[in-house]
Amino acid sequence: MDNATAVEKHASRETALERLGRQSGEFATAISRMVVLALILTPVLLLSFLTVDLPLRSLDRFWAPDAPMRPSNWLAIGGFIMALAPLVGILITRRYGGDEASRVITAAWGVAAVAVFAELSYLAPVLTAADFPPVRFTVVFVASAMAAQYIAVNAYDVARGGGKWWRAPLYGALAGYFFAGLIYFPAMFWGAGAPWLHWLVGDFAIKAALAFAFLPIYAILRKPLRPKGGFGGI
Repeated sequence: MDNATAVEKHASRETALERLGRQSGEFATAISRMVVLALILTPVLLLSFLTVDLPLRSLDRFWAPDAPMRPSNWLAIGGFIMALAPLVGILITRRYGGDEASRVITAAWGVAAVAVFAELSYLAPVLTAADFPPVRFTVVFVASAMAAQYIAVNAYDVARGGGKWWRAPLYGALAGYFFAGLIYFPAMFWGAGAPWLHWLVGDFAIKAALAFAFLPIYAILRKPLRPKGGFGGI
C-alpha cells in the first residue's frame, strides 16, 4: 500500500505545463517520423507517375511477337515501379506497425499529389489535352495502387506474430497485388473487348514473382528493422 501511494504521489508531481510539454514533444516526434518515412515512399510514387505511360517491354521476350499476353500490352514501367510501394510499406509496418504505415501511405500520397499538381501548374502553358492521361485510367490506377498498399500493410500486420518468418511478408504482398488487380483490370477494361482476365492473371503472376524475390531482402532487413517497442508485432 505504501509503495502504491508513493508511486501515485510521484506520478502526480507532473504539472499541467509539464504534461503539455511532454505531449507536444511526443506529437512533434511522431510527426517528424511520419514525414521522414513518407519521404522514403514518395519518390516511388512520383517515379511511377512519370513512367506510367511507358510500356514495360523487357518481359516481352518470353511471348510471341503477336501474343496478346505480352506484358507490354497492359503493364507499364510505372505500374511495375508502383508494385514496389507495398513492399516498402511492409518494411515500415515491420518496424512501426500497420497503423503507422497506413498513416505514412496517406501522407506520401498527399505529398505526391501536391508535387504533381505543382508540376502541372508550372507546365500548364505548354501542355495540351493530349498530354494528360484519361480520367478513367487516372482514377482506376490511383485507386488500385492505394488499395494494394493499404491491404498489403494490414494483411502483413495481421499475419505476423508466429509461424515462419516469410509468411507475413509474402501473404501481405500477395494480398495487396491480388486485390489491386481485381480493382484495376475490370474497372479499366470491362466492355473494351480486351482479354483483360488473361492480363489480370499474367499481372498477378509477375507481381507474385516480385513478392517472392522480396523475401531475401526482407530476411536481410529483419534484424535492422526489429519492431519498435509499443508498435506491436514481432
